[in-house]
Amino acid sequence: MKRPLRIIVAGFAVGFPLGGQVWMMLHFAAGLARLGHEVVFLEDTSDWAYPFDPVLGYAGSDSGPGRAIVDRLFADHGLAGRWAYVSQLEDRVYGMDRDTLDRHLAAADFFLNVSGVIPLREEYLQIPVRAVIDTDPVFTQVKVAGNAWNHDYFAAHQTCFTYGCNLPSGQTGVPLSDIDWKPLLPPVVLDFWPRGQGRGTNYTTIGTWEAKDRDVEVDGKKLSWRKNVKYEAILDLPARLPGLPLGLAMSGMKENAERYRAAGWEVRDALEVSRDPVAYRDYIRGSRGEFTIAKDQNVILKSGWFSDRTATFLAAGRPAVVEDTGFGTYLPTGQGLFPFEGADAAVDALRRVEAEPQRAGDAARAIAEDYFDSDKVLTGLLRQCGLV
Repeated sequence: MKRPLRIIVAGFAVGFPLGGQVWMMLHFAAGLARLGHEVVFLEDTSDWAYPFDPVLGYAGSDSGPGRAIVDRLFADHGLAGRWAYVSQLEDRVYGMDRDTLDRHLAAADFFLNVSGVIPLREEYLQIPVRAVIDTDPVFTQVKVAGNAWNHDYFAAHQTCFTYGCNLPSGQTGVPLSDIDWKPLLPPVVLDFWPRGQGRGTNYTTIGTWEAKDRDVEVDGKKLSWRKNVKYEAILDLPARLPGLPLGLAMSGMKENAERYRAAGWEVRDALEVSRDPVAYRDYIRGSRGEFTIAKDQNVILKSGWFSDRTATFLAAGRPAVVEDTGFGTYLPTGQGLFPFEGADAAVDALRRVEAEPQRAGDAARAIAEDYFDSDKVLTGLLRQCGLV
């Protein structure tokens, strides 16, 4: 490698400091730093991103709780003092002073925009090489196709990546506009996710029960983003698998929580699991594996989307039984990773894992090492951007 690259990783963590979100940002920032580069994580609230308080459970004007979480987790993983939170709402910069941030921006070689939520200010656009990562495929492409502002936002980057790895083929029916989307797998710093011990407790997942106003229409078909509708179709799954512990940690279940408990699910509040990133990691490492459904947008269109959360289950040596989004086109399936379509296939997949749990766990970790290792994923990302 020539001299270390000076990289700005832009994203969203202080504003939503829950386990999965903070780990996703850390995997990019720490993963690039482990490759020998000089990394600063940048978050900018613009005038809309009121920070979420993980203790109170709602957004407010005080970013203190989120800043404390990010500061501690980044420091614990080699990035002490390497973050900046530009709070337009609080009218100041946290993590480092404004002059120091400006120096980093002026000297930066590469601007990596994770999820595309940061405003594209002039001082960010001055960085010569810019890339953006779409972490919510289908929804993003529909927005880009239907709204000039969204199109111009993505077009302001020389390289546009997507977690919808099947989308660039042009065969899914998802509009690609004139964006040259590049497939990308979510990186995981494997050292952060040592294998869980023993069999673990139950199969689980972590997420949001219902997200309103995120349904889309593709080729005249309305496609849902919501998971609650999907779980109704498998409400009786625990009864079909007696003795097999099935759980879910979801936010916003409300009165549905008791109904699912009565049907045999172990139900947790996702906020309780996620407000501490270390507890979030321990919850995944202590699980038996992941069992989860996916959004219709990705299932019906087979976008190839793969969850960064599922990648951490695999890294922790926990097999994943997940609804099929078409990821079998590029990932090995049938041992540590089991796609399913419909309740009968889910039952069969879970029984296959239970028949050979050690083999499934070994295969899960091997998939993470082969496909999601941050060293490999991020080196490939830099290569695609012409930087290595």
